Amino acid sequence: MVGFLLYKYDLSDSFGFIKNPLTPYLISVLILTLIFMRFISFIIIKPLNNLVDALQKISQGDFEVKLDENSGLQEFRNMNKNFNRMAKELSNTETLRNDFVSNVSHEFKTPLSSIEGYASLMLAPDITKDELQVYAKKIMTSTKQLSSLTGNILALSRLNTGTINETPVLYSLDEQIRESILMLEQKWTQKNIDLEMELPEVNIMNYQNLLFQVWTNIYSNAIKFSPDNSTITTLIEKEDKVVKVRIRDQGIGINEEQIHHIFDKFYQADTAHKSEGNGLGLAICASILKLSGGSIQVHSAPGKGSEFIVFLPYSITA
Repeated sequence: MVGFLLYKYDLSDSFGFIKNPLTPYLISVLILTLIFMRFISFIIIKPLNNLVDALQKISQGDFEVKLDENSGLQEFRNMNKNFNRMAKELSNTETLRNDFVSNVSHEFKTPLSSIEGYASLMLAPDITKDELQVYAKKIMTSTKQLSSLTGNILALSRLNTGTINETPVLYSLDEQIRESILMLEQKWTQKNIDLEMELPEVNIMNYQNLLFQVWTNIYSNAIKFSPDNSTITTLIEKEDKVVKVRIRDQGIGINEEQIHHIFDKFYQADTAHKSEGNGLGLAICASILKLSGGSIQVHSAPGKGSEFIVFLPYSITA
């Protein structure tokens, strides 16, 4: 009897709910809530899950992952575009890093093999004094190459990370260029190179020690690739906010394809002079000038020499 009453009560309560005038509205709200939750799941939660999965792949070194840029809300399309751009940049950086490591390994291997080879020859029991001196000089040359290579790599690392211990100072640019030429006097006198200079007095506020490396690198290349009895011309031009330094040689010149890569790390256009450098000098120049607020251009053609034009901000205040 009690059970029957409870069952009767439950049924009447259910019928009461059905007959309630608010019931259709409650059901509609429930349906709309389910539809909205489904919409939220598809439109918002799914793209976020895709992003999480893509980030997981990025963290594992997979830079080929790509998100859909053509569907969903505009905000998510923008987010996906930025993510794909980031992934591409990371992929390019990884490629550059691998190439850099490969190039460094190759550049180290050559002088190390030379040192090992000549050191083995020096251990021969029948070696003469003259041979010993020749092999010792070869080893010294290779060790200088290694020293230059490690120094240049360290300099590039500091420039690219901004960890330099130098602040801009006011100094004479024309005097600095003269000093850099004098430092290389032995090299250009050996080839009987004539120097023509038009250097008006110019004082600038910039990184003095870093820019000194720019001039020595450019002049070293100009001397290296110039024939005997040729001329290297230097001209300083002042404008309102820019100082231009033109350095022109009469050397072998550079073709158009090589010009596109001349500031790349380890790139050497002329392999005949490979033993005289490691392809980092102009890359260092470009990094220094970028840090200094300047830039560099090259105009050249095979057999017609090269002209390097350095642009620096003309300011005497910090």
